[in-house]
Parts: sequence; structure tokens; C-alpha cells
Amino acid sequence: MALLLYITAEGAVLTRLVGIRRRGGHVEQDILIDDSAQARVVTCILHWPHSSGFDAHCLARLIYPDLSGQPTAVLSEIASNPDALGITGDFASAATAFLDVVRPYMTLDPEQVQWFAHHGLFSSYDPTGAETLTEVTMPFDGNRYHSDLRGHRLLTPEEAAQALVRWQMVPIPDSLARLGHFD
Repeated sequence: MALLLYITAEGAVLTRLVGIRRRGGHVEQDILIDDSAQARVVTCILHWPHSSGFDAHCLARLIYPDLSGQPTAVLSEIASNPDALGITGDFASAATAFLDVVRPYMTLDPEQVQWFAHHGLFSSYDPTGAETLTEVTMPFDGNRYHSDLRGHRLLTPEEAAQALVRWQMVPIPDSLARLGHFD
């Protein structure tokens, strides 16, 4: 396994690009870590084995605020992932895979992470509708998350807009470009 680290500073945000390559394996993971006074944000193109038996991917971000706040994970459906391999139908597997990615960079209690599925114009090559956030509540058994659609709650447009402003995430196209993911 090789580890590449690039560090840049822009304004009040320190960015580290961590590239993880595994010899003989299929994992090639670039992870962005943005540190500011407000939060640490870990961003990557998350690849996981979908429950349908195929490899799926999404844009995954963990916003880890200062000690007074809860960590928030946002998994964004992106157009390059086939529709049949969407995050909504296999959210627990995606969440478990993302937890494995972020754990080396911060101490997390899996039961304290707030999870959200994020959809919008970036989710399809034929986009329709507004940007949405779905809160996903899942139990963690010590090894992995478990979920079904009963734990999903679609936020109102107002709640979604407030959450997106509060998190101050880099826009999806910019995040994808920073990770070298172009459709």
C-alpha cells in the first residue's frame, strides 16, 4: 500500500489530499481532508460492494464540527453511479464502508453520526426536481450499520436548505473536480 499526501492552504482552510493505493487490489482512494476553525470535512468518492452484487459509488462527506457538535455524514448520489445501484436502497452498506474510510482521520462513535442521503441535479444525467436531503437513522451493531426505508425521513425544502447552509459544504461539481472525478 502506498500513501501520498499533498497539503495546501487556502484562506483559513488547510487541505490535505491523501491518496491510498493498494497493490494487487482494486482500491484507489483519494481522500480530501479540509480543516478550518469550524470543522474538519473528509471527502471522497466512496466505492462499496452494493447489495445487488455490483460495485457502487457516491460522493461521501463527513462534517466533523468542534467538540460541541455531532458529526454529520452526507452521501450524495452522483450521475456516474448506475441508477440500479443507488444509495437509498443500500444505505447501510455505504455508511459502513464510509465509516471504515474516515476512522483513521478522527475518533468517531458510530452511533452518534447523523446520516443523510443527498440527491439533486448532480444525481442523474437527466435531472428532475429540486435538491433533497433524506435523514437516515440506523442502528449500529458494533461492526456495521443496518437499515431499511422505515428509518428514512425526507427533509422539507426549508430544512434541507438550512442544513446545506449550516454545513457549508463545497458544491458537488467542485468536490468531484477536486477529486479528479469527471463524468
